[in-house]
Amino acid sequence: MNFKDYHVHLEQGPYTIEWIKKFVEEGEKRRVVEIGFSEHGHRFIQAVNLWGSHGFRGKWTGSEATKDIDEYIEIVQKAKSMGLPVKLGIEMDYIPEHEDEIWEFVAKYPFDYVLGAVHWLGDFGFDHPALRDEWNKRNIDLTYREYFDVLLKAIKSRIFDCIAHPDVIKVFGHRAKADLKDIYDEVARALKDAGICAEVSTAGLRKPVGEMYPSPAMMECFKKYNVPVVINSDAHRPEDVGRDFDKALDFVKSYGYGKCAEFQNGKFRRGTGIYALTVDS
Repeated sequence: MNFKDYHVHLEQGPYTIEWIKKFVEEGEKRRVVEIGFSEHGHRFIQAVNLWGSHGFRGKWTGSEATKDIDEYIEIVQKAKSMGLPVKLGIEMDYIPEHEDEIWEFVAKYPFDYVLGAVHWLGDFGFDHPALRDEWNKRNIDLTYREYFDVLLKAIKSRIFDCIAHPDVIKVFGHRAKADLKDIYDEVARALKDAGICAEVSTAGLRKPVGEMYPSPAMMECFKKYNVPVVINSDAHRPEDVGRDFDKALDFVKSYGYGKCAEFQNGKFRRGTGIYALTVDS
């Protein structure tokens, strides 16, 4: 089977055709026939205010916003024009107080798709290495509840075409004691109602938690509501493109999925959920 990997980041190298080709070449080794680049929105100077805060989040993202989004778009579009099998995406954090501005930002640009993610609970970047010790001061169950409350808002905003690493809150291996089945069910229903697909990400296998996103329990709920899924790597370097996709394929098949989602149409359209269940698995 051939794969498509829509969660790939260029940010550890230059915005050049040569760097893009490295991802394509590595992907070919794992039968990845199409790559979607989805740079973190906080990397771009045009989006820095979308992460604004008076605390750590605002300070850190302010220092990270060093790239010009027009340069990013130009190089990916150039790669397309050369016949390289790539798509233009972006990974945007959902920050509740900036929802309207996020809408306005993504609507400006010709993205093939927009990945939505939650990495911040206020100024707590729960997956940020510099804030890892903050977990020792927190009630884990309440932190999980806060995460999923924000995730549900992200889904219901209908800004995004796909929700990335839907239970990334577990990244460092902290586990809620409470039964999360009802929360997972609510997330799955919201995805179905919004017409949004969910990412099955192999990135968790490379993190301390040591398992894919989503968990088996969450995946059961996705299948219950027939939420479309897409297999992605969240690669930040060429050698991770398509990594562990064989394991992800077995995982989704074990829940009865026969197809994975893909992105198409060439332009982000508000609230439409741009995917098509056309890739046999």
